[in-house]
Amino acid sequence: MDLNIRTLRENYPVYIEKNLLKELPAYLKEYKKEKILIITDENVARLYLGSVLKRLNDFPVYSYIVPIGEESKSIDMSKNIYNKLLKEKFNRKSLIISLGGGVIGDLSGFVASTYMRGIDFIQIPTTILSQVDSSVGGKVAVNFNNIKNIIGSFYQPKKVLIDIDTLSTLKDRDIDSGLAEVIKYGIIKDYKFFQWLSKEIDNIKNLEYEKIKKIIKRSLEIKEEIVYLDTYEKSIRKILNFGHTIGHGIESLYGFSKFKHGEAVALGMISEAYIAKEIGYISKEYYEEIKKLILRIIDLEKFSEKEKEDILNSIENDKKNVNDNIVIILPTNHGEVNIFDKVINRDLIIKSLGEDR
Repeated sequence: MDLNIRTLRENYPVYIEKNLLKELPAYLKEYKKEKILIITDENVARLYLGSVLKRLNDFPVYSYIVPIGEESKSIDMSKNIYNKLLKEKFNRKSLIISLGGGVIGDLSGFVASTYMRGIDFIQIPTTILSQVDSSVGGKVAVNFNNIKNIIGSFYQPKKVLIDIDTLSTLKDRDIDSGLAEVIKYGIIKDYKFFQWLSKEIDNIKNLEYEKIKKIIKRSLEIKEEIVYLDTYEKSIRKILNFGHTIGHGIESLYGFSKFKHGEAVALGMISEAYIAKEIGYISKEYYEEIKKLILRIIDLEKFSEKEKEDILNSIENDKKNVNDNIVIILPTNHGEVNIFDKVINRDLIIKSLGEDR
């Protein structure tokens, strides 16, 4: 076990290894007599599902493959999986395994949390983004009416199994998208980690094993510290949403199809750091430091005036808002952020999306 994730109700282990999928039966031995459903997408199924099913040949295992993309994170897809579970007579002792990225983790966890009022599920994340962030913490949800993660709950996995070898099949764009969440952790909680990332980012992008294991472990350590204090996101856990307020607005502008989640978060972090600079929370130098590192994983996007207004309108409908005020996380110092929930100037948000940000 590489990490022990503490929650208010129970703890669960995280394993970070090479070749973990080849040893999967050893991690599932307590479920050998229970029905198991592996939920995955078309791409991950093509790469790994056959070999996983072969290794679990002695288990009563089933699989369900969904289309790639955010569109699968829906009530309709959840219904389809419920029907599969009912057809195969899954019960409260059964297990759901999420094999894939953040979309699959969210969808699988949502189904597991609601079927028969909750059955066990295990996360096997296969992208950097899901390995460093979404597989831990218990947030599970689906999208509805073009609003991201609007229907969901908090439901913890029984364990998280991270096979670093699965990252070798990722495209450069997927690697860069995942690194946005890693950079986020440095900005919100650990400036030394941020500085190390600035120095090592190229080696990390080349998937050097020790570097990759370090970013996964440190990111999850930071998240665990925060989630343990505030499992249900009533206070400090909100700082994990740095970059997400404006990022979700950017994602929803294109129906979650143009940008990957990490790309939208990266752009959101630049905009939110820009706002922090403009209202005097951080220096221009620190803003430029943040922007410089983020621009090593993504190019700035140009938005039309109408697109900026549409992004703002989406932000104003964000579920994180309080008393109709936009809740936004702003850097205040090196490795520190604060929750800002007072009235924020609309023009400043528009300006933070401009070409000269």
